[in-house]
Amino acid sequence: MAAENLIQILLTSIIQGITEFLPVSSSGHISFLNELFNWSDIKLTLMVSAHFGTLFAVMYYFRCDVKKFFISGFFSLLKKEKTINSKIFLNIVYSTIPILIFGIIITLGSIQIIYNKWTIITATIFFAIILFLADKSKINKKIENLTIFDALIIGFFQLFALIPGSSRAGLCISGARFLGLDRISAATYSMYLAIPSVSGAVFLSIIEITRNTSSFSWLEIFSVFCLSFLFALVTIDFFIKILRKINLTFFVIYRIIIAMLFGIIIF
Repeated sequence: MAAENLIQILLTSIIQGITEFLPVSSSGHISFLNELFNWSDIKLTLMVSAHFGTLFAVMYYFRCDVKKFFISGFFSLLKKEKTINSKIFLNIVYSTIPILIFGIIITLGSIQIIYNKWTIITATIFFAIILFLADKSKINKKIENLTIFDALIIGFFQLFALIPGSSRAGLCISGARFLGLDRISAATYSMYLAIPSVSGAVFLSIIEITRNTSSFSWLEIFSVFCLSFLFALVTIDFFIKILRKINLTFFVIYRIIIAMLFGIIIF
């Protein structure tokens, strides 16, 4: 394994693992990384492995909630039982529908999402401002208080995650905060939504890999998976704990700084 390839694997895994669940845009950071090191686009197989790692991390961290809401909630819904579990499961489904539909349209229509550098910079700053405004909410609702309409609104916020640099986590948290969820509930719900959203993205990416990729390294795939899993796990725990002490302004400022640095590099 070449030294440059090893560095790419390490940094991709670390960046993806850390930024996937923070409101800072993982795609923006990966683009920043490519520009900083003058890399061509990171191989799709590595990105899929990194997403797999973060997906397993959030499922492991919230394993009890996954069992309650995704499994018990699903079966309660089949039995037509109105429980908190089935309500939250149904809300997660409604929040996922918008991005699922558009993701399928983009994939089947072979529509390319253009990772324009200035689009990433603009989106990073613009949605940082949205996050700042959303975090002004003084209402402290919990996830179980969300209605189907609320779930759909958050789903439409998540839809803007298709814009590079926007941050799926940041958009979900913004939507949830605008609707009155407290910070920890908003962050937690955004992580619940990552499970179907990232699963769908991984599935569609695997289809693309089978069409266009003839060979890949299992060692690279396994390395990226393990590293992104570990860093994502630590980041999730850190983010949930830090939100008990601070608001989201730190992440707003960070996004603006990283966007400015990105602009300086490409200027």
